[in-house]
Amino acid sequence: MFRRLFFDDWVSLFPLISFIVASIVYVGIFRGALRMRRGQIDELSTLPLQDETPSAHRHEER
Repeated sequence: MFRRLFFDDWVSLFPLISFIVASIVYVGIFRGALRMRRGQIDELSTLPLQDETPSAHRHEER
């Protein structure tokens, strides 16, 4: 039963290390999203909808 816990070959450590690193990255992103302030959330939620130039100064060609 405990044979799976011992690594017979050092190459088998790479998947474990990559899993740990990926998990740390995802947990860090998740933690950062949870700790975000309400003002920053509102600002970031409107970013895709903002125009680069204000509509009053836009020149439309016909």
